[in-house]
Amino acid sequence: MVLSFIVLLAIKKMTGLRVTEEEEVGYSSENASLMNIATAEVGVLNLLSSAMVDLNAATNVYELRLHRDAWQSLWQRELQRIDVLDWNQQLNQWHDALIAETIRMSERQLEQEGWGTPPSRYAFVLFGSGGRGEQAMWSDQDHGLIMEDSTDPKATEYFMRLTNLIVDQLIVLGFPRCKGEVLSNNPLWCKTLQGWEEQLTTWMNDLSWENVRYLLIMADMRRIYGDEGLVLACRYMYTRLLEQSPCIGEAMLRNTLFYKASVNHFGQIIRERFGEFAGGVNLKYGAYIPLVNGIRYLALTSQSNPTDSGVHVPLQVFEQTSTWQRIQSLQHSNQKFKELIDRCEATFKSVLLRRAGIPFVMEEGQYVSHGYIEEYDLTREVARALKQELQVVHQLQRHLNKQIRIQLRNER
Repeated sequence: MVLSFIVLLAIKKMTGLRVTEEEEVGYSSENASLMNIATAEVGVLNLLSSAMVDLNAATNVYELRLHRDAWQSLWQRELQRIDVLDWNQQLNQWHDALIAETIRMSERQLEQEGWGTPPSRYAFVLFGSGGRGEQAMWSDQDHGLIMEDSTDPKATEYFMRLTNLIVDQLIVLGFPRCKGEVLSNNPLWCKTLQGWEEQLTTWMNDLSWENVRYLLIMADMRRIYGDEGLVLACRYMYTRLLEQSPCIGEAMLRNTLFYKASVNHFGQIIRERFGEFAGGVNLKYGAYIPLVNGIRYLALTSQSNPTDSGVHVPLQVFEQTSTWQRIQSLQHSNQKFKELIDRCEATFKSVLLRRAGIPFVMEEGQYVSHGYIEEYDLTREVARALKQELQVVHQLQRHLNKQIRIQLRNER
């Protein structure tokens, strides 16, 4: 009981939160050693539950921002103390909770302004790293909205106001806008269920590079607020349309291989030659993105016959949006390439850890990062380990390239 009190007090003192008079009275010099232990070992405990206490006490998005800033330094410290997968899970649950609370606050603000409560059911979903449960401490916004089909003329205006407010509030919270405008206040990513069916059909009927990119973005969709039934219905439409599109497999594969592993055919690391990050390595687009894209494609096609041109995938596959879940599933369902998947498993953990360690900066109040391992951080030991990881990503991409050759041979 004493230790629990000391741990809570340590967390408050570490983050600069207010300590009550009662808590100060409870703290005495005889507990000083316990305080030091608690401060040093607080990472062994679950920080998430303590962070949630602060979140639930916040009354507006500015207080949420203060709490996010305070806990940001703690998440960074914990990276060296606990397993990266546990760290990633707790960080993303924290981000989920911050975003969900921001949505609730936005709903309340609209109600106070006279717009009432939501006129129909809806679901707020994350895409990208958020959809995969892999946000870094500096990730941007990637999200969309699924609305219930409604004839209420006020519904469109309400959700337009709600999504605009959510995007603005998340900016206050430190999440930058998505540069590609994958945002719920963009009409392309905010639709009724019927609207989503029409949009998905349009993309499937025109498999341009950009449309296929949108379809792959949808594969990482994950609900964090609102009606789960709408998300399930959207996933069902998505899988049904995939099975009806005879060329989708090859189109998705070509898109998946767009970003190449930063290693050449001789196994040497490809470094930036010019610019601010000359001598460094783009970890995001040279390792992380090629790896998660490749695993996603394998997960989507693991149930398909390699001689087919279509994609036949069970609905439950789309419930496993995280790269780690997809790797675990592939290890059980794809024994033929288990050795490769096992190497991808170890590489994913290493890349996730390197990505989490890349420093972030503040730009106009937003958490941002360049995504590079800079030259001065590429010590001989780091470069040797990174080279091995990049070679695994390269092996994965070579395996996927074989799938393209098989499909082209079958078409002749």
